[in-house]
Amino acid sequence: MKKEILIIEDDLTLQKTVSEYLKNYDFQSTCVQTIAAGKSLFEKKFFHIVLLDLGLPDGDGLDCISFIKSIWDQTGVIIISARDQLEDRVDGLNLGADDYLVKPFHLSELNARINALLRRNSQSEDQILTFGEIKIDPQLNQVHIGDKQVDFSRKEFDLLLYFIENKNKVLTKESLFEHVWGENSIFMDNSDFIYTHINRLRKKIKIHTGENYIKTVHGFGYKLDNQ
Repeated sequence: MKKEILIIEDDLTLQKTVSEYLKNYDFQSTCVQTIAAGKSLFEKKFFHIVLLDLGLPDGDGLDCISFIKSIWDQTGVIIISARDQLEDRVDGLNLGADDYLVKPFHLSELNARINALLRRNSQSEDQILTFGEIKIDPQLNQVHIGDKQVDFSRKEFDLLLYFIENKNKVLTKESLFEHVWGENSIFMDNSDFIYTHINRLRKKIKIHTGENYIKTVHGFGYKLDNQ
C-alpha cells in the first residue's frame, strides 16, 4: 500500500521535482500551493506525511501545524523552508512539527527523513480493530473495507472507531456526543445533528459492504452489530 504524502508548497518547480522523485519510492503525492487548500484536503483524507513550506501565499505554514495535528495526530510533519535561523527551527518543532529541512536540500536526504519518520510512527498489526470486513487502524487513522482503503472524515472516523470499540453494545446519543465532540456536545442539543452524522456513516459503509451495520435502538440510541 502506497504511503500518502501531502506537499504544501507554492514553488511549482519544487513541487513537481519532489513529487516525481518520491514516486520512484512508491509514495503517492498530492500537491497544493496554499494553507487553505491543504486544510481542505486534510479534513477529508488521511496523509502519512505532510511536507510543509512556511512562506505561503495565504499565510505562515507554522500556523498550519497545530491544525494538522488536531485532525490526524499520527501524521508526520516535515517543514521544508529556506528559513535557516535556529529560532525558526525551534518554533516549528515546538509547534508540533516532527522534522525541519532547510532548502536547498538533497532529495535523497528528504527521502531518508520521510522513511525515518514513517518508521517512528509505524504501529503493529495487533492494534488494528476489525468488524466483519471492516478494519480500522486507530494509530494511522485508516479504514479498509475488504481490500480497499476508504476515506472518512475525522468525525466519521471517530464515530466508526467508537462503534467498533463498543460493538454489539447500545450507545446513547449522549455518549456519542461526549466521545466524539467532547465539550462541544453541550451546544448540540437536537437529535437531527447526531442523526445526520450517523446517516452519512451508514451510507458510506453500506456502499462498500452492502450492509446496514449501525442499527437504531428506538428510545435508547444506536448499536453496531451484524445480526
